[in-house]
Amino acid sequence: MTTRVTSDTPLRELLRAAAWLPEDGRRADRHEVADEADLGDGLRLVVTTAVGGPADGRRFLVPVRADADGRTAEAPGTELFDRTCVRLAAAGARIPTARGGHVVFRGSGPAPRTVRSRPFDRGWSSNSLSLLDLDGRPHLHKTYRSPGPEVREPELLRLLDGGGHTPRWFGDYAYVPPGGGPPLPLGVVYAYTPGTGMDAPLRENLRALWPKLAAGAPAGPGALDDLVRAHLAPLAGTLTAARAFLGSFHEELRVRLGGGTLPAAYPVERVLDAAEARTAALAARGRDETALPGPVLDAAFRALGAEAALLRTAFAARAEPVPAGPCHGDLHLSHLLTDPPRVIDVSTPATGPGQPGWEEQSPLEDLVALGRALEYFSADEAADHSARLLGVDSTRTMLATLDGGAGLAPAGRATALLVSGAADAWRRRVAALLLGPAEAADGGVDGDGAADGGRPTATARPANGRPADGRPADGGEELRRLLHLRRLLHELDYNFAHARPYHAAIDLRHALLLGRTPPLARTLTTRI
Repeated sequence: MTTRVTSDTPLRELLRAAAWLPEDGRRADRHEVADEADLGDGLRLVVTTAVGGPADGRRFLVPVRADADGRTAEAPGTELFDRTCVRLAAAGARIPTARGGHVVFRGSGPAPRTVRSRPFDRGWSSNSLSLLDLDGRPHLHKTYRSPGPEVREPELLRLLDGGGHTPRWFGDYAYVPPGGGPPLPLGVVYAYTPGTGMDAPLRENLRALWPKLAAGAPAGPGALDDLVRAHLAPLAGTLTAARAFLGSFHEELRVRLGGGTLPAAYPVERVLDAAEARTAALAARGRDETALPGPVLDAAFRALGAEAALLRTAFAARAEPVPAGPCHGDLHLSHLLTDPPRVIDVSTPATGPGQPGWEEQSPLEDLVALGRALEYFSADEAADHSARLLGVDSTRTMLATLDGGAGLAPAGRATALLVSGAADAWRRRVAALLLGPAEAADGGVDGDGAADGGRPTATARPANGRPADGRPADGGEELRRLLHLRRLLHELDYNFAHARPYHAAIDLRHALLLGRTPPLARTLTTRI
């Protein structure tokens, strides 16, 4: 294998046409070859560095090959590249790079006798995905286009291998820069996990609810909740099984990553300070959001500020620190699989004690993330259905949820409010089944509160994993609210930055519910 360095010129041409390259990378003045490794058979792993522009200094991985005409072409997705990475991982190979670094491969066993590519709809992704047969067993090969220390999935899959909560790990590979330093993950091969994301059955169920509203709102107090409860009954078993699965997943994280111990305390002061600073910055930026109603923006940021103030007072009154613990890190409905339950795309902030980010995580993050995902999911489905009924754009019906439909004609307002109210009732019931305590499945507790402003809390679980008699965890309610505030601010920031007023309206709608003294505590089941 040679140590020659690929010319920048063909790489620039290749990157110019690369659909995976993010916008900040596309706006770089140029991309330079930082290092590369020769894998043989014309395959090379090239690490580039963006020069100039918003991504200045950022690394990108560009696996390349020589095509039939001898030109530089992308390697991911080709059987040759997949087969070579699988073989090197199984062999535990260590490949020197042109600049004096290494690409380190590691694997879980002997090389498969056969490696074949299978058809796979990759869609758009910032990473590269291939579906393979390894001796007849389906696997995925993921190549990370932006290698960095924040990519922890390969190590997490290795550490959690065989636990039954995550896909089986086959192998991975990482770049060790010249002079050493932490390895930067480049790719991973893991067993394909069959199953359907939780979003699929939820979407089917919610859309089947709409015809039941065709005659108008059900009569009598509580009738809409009763309708939703009966409608969701066929999904109850799936949702409660997923709830139990999340509890055992968090227990496995505690044991395998933390050695059975938990971080001493969640850094609430640091996170609160960051939330208040972000609220102030977003409030200033919100003045330029002309697509969103000014009075709603002002009210939402007052509520966000009030929520932070309430939390600061509550945490200051505490005598004991709030416990933390490892979590998935970025759990979406599509990352939680059913039949049987599994999680994919694990993004745990740290893989063990002593590593940066170990204290700043909690299993409640996963429940908050799923709760926020349900808010987006139900609001989006309701806005789309209302828009089709009224013959208007869905952005208009989404914005109407911010002011009670004031911008719609009376008949349209009634329709939009009925659909939105039904979606809220449906979301609350899903949250009770998926995120609530066991008694919620029997109708004892609504996991999302009696109204949209209700705040659930965590159920304490000691080190042995047994629930503490259903009582709220010490500080669990305040921490859940803080994590909810932080995630909402993160998503609002993203939606402002990417000019997405439709999605920002969902954030604002739920921000308006903050800044109040919580009602009687509800509970969320998790292990902390």
